Amino acid sequence: MTPVRLSVVVPDFNHTRYLAGAIRSVLDQTDPPDELIVVDDGSTDGCEDAVRMFGDRVRYLRQENQGLAAARNTGIRAARGELVGLLDADDRWRPTFCAEMRRLAARHPEAAAYYCQGQTMDDHERPLPQVVGGPAVPMDALYQRLLRANFIIPSTVVVRRDAIVAAGMFDATLRSCEDWDLWLRLLPTHTIVGLDACLVDYRVHGASLSGDPDAMQRWARTVIEKRFGAEGGLPDGWPPDKRRAFGGLYRYCAISTVQRRLDWGRAAGHLRRALQVDPSLAEDLDLFYDLALAGQPVGYRGAAAVSLDEHAGPFIETIETAFADVPDAARRRRGLGTAYKALGLVAYNAGHYARSRRYLTAALGCDTQLWRDTLVVGDLAKSFVRGWLPKGAAPGSGTAGV
Repeated sequence: MTPVRLSVVVPDFNHTRYLAGAIRSVLDQTDPPDELIVVDDGSTDGCEDAVRMFGDRVRYLRQENQGLAAARNTGIRAARGELVGLLDADDRWRPTFCAEMRRLAARHPEAAAYYCQGQTMDDHERPLPQVVGGPAVPMDALYQRLLRANFIIPSTVVVRRDAIVAAGMFDATLRSCEDWDLWLRLLPTHTIVGLDACLVDYRVHGASLSGDPDAMQRWARTVIEKRFGAEGGLPDGWPPDKRRAFGGLYRYCAISTVQRRLDWGRAAGHLRRALQVDPSLAEDLDLFYDLALAGQPVGYRGAAAVSLDEHAGPFIETIETAFADVPDAARRRRGLGTAYKALGLVAYNAGHYARSRRYLTAALGCDTQLWRDTLVVGDLAKSFVRGWLPKGAAPGSGTAGV
């Protein structure tokens, strides 16, 4: 059987300081691709000179600045491979990325795209603890997950060229969320297959953190309205997928408003609307966990110790304000239980054991069914033990008996 050809497209706009690292990460693959295309989207920082250093191992294409989606499309149209890898100029592939993704594509030739996970790194290429982009979601559940939130990172993706071209490629009118739009157009008529492996180094730097959250929220709304139309009327009359998608939009707005601006008042409004549109969000642990992390920086979210002194109060006020409008008393109790559970888990992971006990106890008071939740009950019990140990000691270390 003839091996499937793999092309790689790297769009670049004024990220030349990172571009050589991205190119080397492709050329140094254990199973190298068949071609590498860099699309210069009107850069003014010497992109062409950086590419020419690699000679004929890299194809260089230049266009006037049209945006990331258009640059990717230019590369996809020029690609000769049946598979096309999408690598942003400021990220890097780990050496086995191509080999692993080729094997995944061979196992699932019916799929339109394939993705994996990424490990964050800082501007100086030092690894950070946060993992992005996964884990892999079962194919029969992926569409519903993507309606609620986009978690597939373009640099972790390999696509089948014919399927992407037939779907219309990336929408060049979108200046953000263009990847989310494409995944939603591919699904549910195509499959997208994930791999539980970190094969990409995803860079976190000043430019990637400086995006306007209001603009990003508007682009996210554009994607949802493009697929489902404007909100209009009461959510009770909407199709289920529309409710889930708009619920996911307001979910994203609440999280990004807190993470980017620490604006709890506006986040409370978004959260209230999210619960109105999609009541099932009341039991979305990930939603409340992300809110509880508050201003923790990208790259460290969920992995670094956080101070709850500044954010726990606004978090509690926000969730209680949002849940006050939930008419179903049982759902309201379950939702508050889920929110306090998330805050308790964040406190426990940050080493705030007394606070963790308080929040996990509050979760059990709101929702007695959580007594059957081994994570809640286990962390509650361990919070007592850890609270008695000297600082830095762990249960079973023998320190407690000294």
